[in-house]
Amino acid sequence: MTRVLVIGDVHEPATHPGYLAFCQHLAEKWDTERTVFIGDILDMHAISFHDKHPDALGAGGEADICFERIKRWHSAFSPASVCIGNHDERVYRLSSSVSIPPRFIRNFADVWGTPKWKWVRDVFIDKVQYIHGTGFGGMTPALNAAKKSMNSVVCGHVHSAAGVHWACGGSKSLRVFGMDCGSGVDIQHVGMQYGRNLVSKPMLSAGVVIDGYPYHEPMPCGRGEAFHRSKFKDVG
Repeated sequence: MTRVLVIGDVHEPATHPGYLAFCQHLAEKWDTERTVFIGDILDMHAISFHDKHPDALGAGGEADICFERIKRWHSAFSPASVCIGNHDERVYRLSSSVSIPPRFIRNFADVWGTPKWKWVRDVFIDKVQYIHGTGFGGMTPALNAAKKSMNSVVCGHVHSAAGVHWACGGSKSLRVFGMDCGSGVDIQHVGMQYGRNLVSKPMLSAGVVIDGYPYHEPMPCGRGEAFHRSKFKDVG
């Protein structure tokens, strides 16, 4: 049985400046022994298939910042499992669109210098499945995924979805949960400006799973989405 810290969508370099310190606080508070990044470690705004913000960095400048930021995450949380997100895959999807064979593309660990991270599609720990959540939406994406497989699921992907929801069914009254762990994005960053007019905003939070039981941890907030930066300051 395992104590797992689940880190939400990071989206470097569009990460909230206090999110790393907050996650470190949770690891200490819950004495976690494993770490799962739920996906979208990278934002890759510059090579998005969608419109780019005119003030955003180019692909090279964004990558330079990501390299430095990921070093800090890798130093703080290693070893770890990383559920590959749709933003993480943007380079690979773009290469596929111009018919570049996969054998010419380096793997995630080599590209980002993360030898102690295992980049995976999903991971099971204590019968709980951890996935990024691509393809699942609505108010309770993780529960939707859990009910589809009747297996407890933790996911990210939908930044405004957060919390734990339960379902029970089947002849043996099988009980499963879905935990949407939220995200660590900074809505003030140019890479997140696409959501400025949306009513729903990103939920700054993370998750902890102790021996297969979920706990959702929101970041302490002040007015609106403003974070108490005096408590969790950016590190490094």
